[in-house]
Amino acid sequence: MRLLILLLCATLLAACSRGPTPETLQSDLQQRLQQVFPASLLSLDQLQRRGSANDANAPDGEKRLVVYFDATLKVEQDQDFGAWDSPGVASLVTALGAGPRGLSGIQSGGNRAGDLLKVHGSLIYREQQGSWQAVVPQGFTAPRAAQSGEGGNSKRETLVNAISTALNLGPGGTSPQERKAIDDELERALSNIRSRLSRLESGYPLAGGPPAGQYARFAQALTELLKKQGVSVRALNTEGGLDNLRMLRRGEVVAALSQSDAAYAAVHGIGPFQNDGPDLRLRVIANLYPEPVHVLVNAKSELQDIADLRGKRVNIGQPGSASRLTALAVLTAHGLQPKDLAAAAELDLQQALSALRDNQLDALIQVIGAPADSIRAASETVDLRLLPLTEAAISRLQQQHPGSFAFNLPQGTYPQQKDPVATLAVSSMLLTDDQLTVREVENLVRLLFSQDNQWLQYGSIQGAQLSPKNALLDLGVPLHSGAEKALQPEPVPAN
Repeated sequence: MRLLILLLCATLLAACSRGPTPETLQSDLQQRLQQVFPASLLSLDQLQRRGSANDANAPDGEKRLVVYFDATLKVEQDQDFGAWDSPGVASLVTALGAGPRGLSGIQSGGNRAGDLLKVHGSLIYREQQGSWQAVVPQGFTAPRAAQSGEGGNSKRETLVNAISTALNLGPGGTSPQERKAIDDELERALSNIRSRLSRLESGYPLAGGPPAGQYARFAQALTELLKKQGVSVRALNTEGGLDNLRMLRRGEVVAALSQSDAAYAAVHGIGPFQNDGPDLRLRVIANLYPEPVHVLVNAKSELQDIADLRGKRVNIGQPGSASRLTALAVLTAHGLQPKDLAAAAELDLQQALSALRDNQLDALIQVIGAPADSIRAASETVDLRLLPLTEAAISRLQQQHPGSFAFNLPQGTYPQQKDPVATLAVSSMLLTDDQLTVREVENLVRLLFSQDNQWLQYGSIQGAQLSPKNALLDLGVPLHSGAEKALQPEPVPAN
């Protein structure tokens, strides 16, 4: 019995001591934080190791462990972690290997000195010559978004059939012009009826994005957040930003997520909306968060800038996505067209990352809020590097591609990213038209930008980047009067 107890104790000791020591873990965490943030901004107040597990994604022949920990960070000076132009929540979750729900204490509108941030994070270690070395923070793979709203709305067909029957019973002498007028008015009425019924019975229908995409995740977080406030939103899975704008125009939803450049194209009837004509009813509720252009290559690649993509295999994104629209503009600004590439692939981001890892692609271009979960997760198995856009190309894009703006992707946004990367960004926008009343939009905006919102707890890093000061930045699309009432300061009465 005594021997059995001794063996059990030895086994437990071995399990507890497996991997780096607590001192090594603490040193590595402090080093990673200081690579991204000034040393005077954050201090490691408490740290407790929470076990380890073999890394299932370890390369062949390598022994790697995922080491889990709980930590408390103290904010030593005032800091807005949701700011667009400096390291913030994106760099923080990446440095600590945390999912959005693994970080708490971030305050909308900024944190104050003395605030405490709670972290449940993880680092991946590799055993090398008898010691453990930190390799990379663990990535984050979000669960697939809920499938709400897939499959269409049968109520629409019922209403269409009823209206068609009414038209067929109309006066036989109705002229084509009169019938055209009736059709137009009935289509408008049908749209209003469907929207009102949907809001009454199922909540606000919102065009999100592909089920595994970032728009769908943000839409789901928004749904959960507003539900707490008594507002029901029904997030629909769609093909992406361009599809969302067309759904909004057809009256199939009352709100939509899309990129600022795509919204500009829609309201002016240019680019992919040239055949549709200007959408004069389109209105923006607010800018939400930046979506930088990511041009990713293998870190070992010899590619150094966008011009080097000539004759290479490049993923430009899926048809119907707003990201593809921007990717093509980025290539054009650097003197490239799809025909100049060895291949212009049309994969989704997850597929493109896998192809890049397996050497089936040389690069990919993606417009997405940072940090993108798929890119973080892929960084566990392949070293990735971001290519910068040239200053001249960024300047041309800002002039020729309205809705875009120069952007520096802050250091530490992704593993191994030691410096800021010059790129272009667009804004993720929440859009509507005249279906929503001034009161509805005003209420929605106030809830969106409430300082009590805990976006990270609803699974959205991008939600934590919402800020009233950026909500009206370079819109390029008419602002809904309800949003104007909620966001623009009240005029100061004259004395």
